[in-house]
Amino acid sequence: MRVLHLLDHSAPRRSDYSRRAQALLQGLRAHGVHTVHLTAPGQAAGGDAPGWHFYRTRMPLREERLGPALGAAARTAALALRLRQVARITRPDLIHVHLPTAHALAALPVARLAGLPLVVEAERRAGTAPAASPALLSWLERRALAGAQAIAAGTAQVRASLRADGLGGGRIAVIPPAPDLAACRQPAASRPGLAPAGLEGAPLLAYAGGPAAEEGLDLLLAALGALRHRFPALRLVVAGADAALDERPGAGAVRGHVVFTGALSYRRAADLLPRADIAVFPAMRSAHLLAPSRHLLNAMAQGCAIVASDIPCHRELLVHGHSGILFRAGSCGALFDAIAGLLGEPRRLAALGAAAAAFVDSRRSWELTAARYRRLYERVLAETGSHSRKAKPNRL
Repeated sequence: MRVLHLLDHSAPRRSDYSRRAQALLQGLRAHGVHTVHLTAPGQAAGGDAPGWHFYRTRMPLREERLGPALGAAARTAALALRLRQVARITRPDLIHVHLPTAHALAALPVARLAGLPLVVEAERRAGTAPAASPALLSWLERRALAGAQAIAAGTAQVRASLRADGLGGGRIAVIPPAPDLAACRQPAASRPGLAPAGLEGAPLLAYAGGPAAEEGLDLLLAALGALRHRFPALRLVVAGADAALDERPGAGAVRGHVVFTGALSYRRAADLLPRADIAVFPAMRSAHLLAPSRHLLNAMAQGCAIVASDIPCHRELLVHGHSGILFRAGSCGALFDAIAGLLGEPRRLAALGAAAAAFVDSRRSWELTAARYRRLYERVLAETGSHSRKAKPNRL
């Protein structure tokens, strides 16, 4: 089986995206899938990573002068032409469009012309169309998804959202994402602290994510202000976000007790999470938040003790009281009680972290993700009879 993978332009260089893509591709190779790799137009400079070859797509000439909408159309056209060339050279059995979903706009006409089945990964959040003409692009992306033989969704919530838009039906496969690093459990004694000098033994919370209201940082800061009355030395490190504390509600109550690291890659933020006593994921209920943060998966893989809101995508990963503590989303009082309860019983932290790491190891590895994609490819090829296409005239 030969699969042509359509990837973001950052796939060949060192990035969070490339590490995830290469982990999946390596897993597929281990399952006997021959992989071919094409990257979309972009500014990814440098050579290929050792052991990998990527066909590249050049940026259209003078693309920057066309404006956002025409520029996006020019990149899509360039990608479609390059995809047709690569498909003609490599003769794949199937095309797999990785995130971003917008690349399916280029892949759909090529797949139809060549008689190739198309598998498309759906975005992990609703309403994520690019800024240029978002309504039109969203409509076009839905058309591209509707033309695919199969859609891969990261969670049951993403699948439900697609079905609510009239897409997919039984063609949507739930293939959960894997973390950015292998599951492991660091002994607490080996974790270097992040507290200021003289406060090394003080309790420490960690938050990884952005400053957007739906991610719950303001809720956590409000809870921290109340928690300090019971735990005066309590500190919070905000990993991966760059936000001015003074601009946020309730800043006065926590000033001097919060550290912002600034922007970090997912992998570097993952290194900070297990240094805290508790990793907190207070995301609010939102129509746009359909999949868990990758930071949560990385925290679980690292064996962190986790407090998280009870939104559906968190309940898919965490069992309350066993692999994490879930609290009522949006409730500052419930978040206070969850954190205070764990800080008051620190002996529970190690058991929660060990259960979280065991779940990731057994249910969310890249090996399992690759096996799920292999089964999806086999199903699509069996349904479309595409292995017999090579006996037909090549319309590329």
